[in-house]
This record gives sequence, structure tokens and C-alpha cells, in this order.
Amino acid sequence: VDDQGNYTVEIPSNVDLKGDEEIVVTSTDKEGNVSEEATTTVKDTTAPEAPTVNEVTSEDTTISGTAEPGSTVTVTFPDGTTATGTVDDQGNYTVEIPSNVDLKGDEEIVVTSTDKEGNVSEE
Repeated sequence: VDDQGNYTVEIPSNVDLKGDEEIVVTSTDKEGNVSEEATTTVKDTTAPEAPTVNEVTSEDTTISGTAEPGSTVTVTFPDGTTATGTVDDQGNYTVEIPSNVDLKGDEEIVVTSTDKEGNVSEE
């Protein structure tokens, strides 16, 4: 601890912290007196894996696939329109294609997944 009361602790390389885990910190003075516990929660900074997308045809009314359970998928259509859906606890999602979106063949649809911490997957 420096003269301003600041400290830094190096986390051992064999410790694998996960998002939402709680860390408890105490301080012990020269006389051996232990402070009350202070806690902090580990923030998840790891983006989810890119979602999978099942085959889409111009006749489909939904887009489905798999992604990180509990995340939100965002589908961006060729005209820039977006639609979102929540991934269920089994990792499956289904998003309705908006009625104003007219899909044609060979158009790119982009799907990303955002976890509860706001980390966004690759496309």
C-alpha cells in the first residue's frame, strides 16, 4: 500500500476469473489488525462467440440459429433494417424478419450476439 492508500495486487496466472464472480479484499496492518471485507465483482470483458445462422431463403419469415445463452442477437438486413431477439437457455434464437424487408437471393445478412455485459461478438 502506498502513502496514498492505493494498492495493486497481481492476480496469479493460474487463477481464471469469470464474469460476475465476487472478489473479497481485506487489509492487515503492522499490528495484525484485519480490516472489514471489501468486495468487488469481476466484469466480463470477453465477447461471445459469433452466432451460427441457419440457412435463409427469400420465402422465410424468421431467421434462426445458435448463440450464447441469454445474449441478444441483432440481425442486420441488406437494406440496413435491424431486428433483435433473445437467445434461450439452450442457445437457440429465432428472430422475425420485418414485413418491410424483401429478401432476394445472394444478399448478406449479418448476425451478431451481445452478452449482458455489452460485449459484442464477431459477425
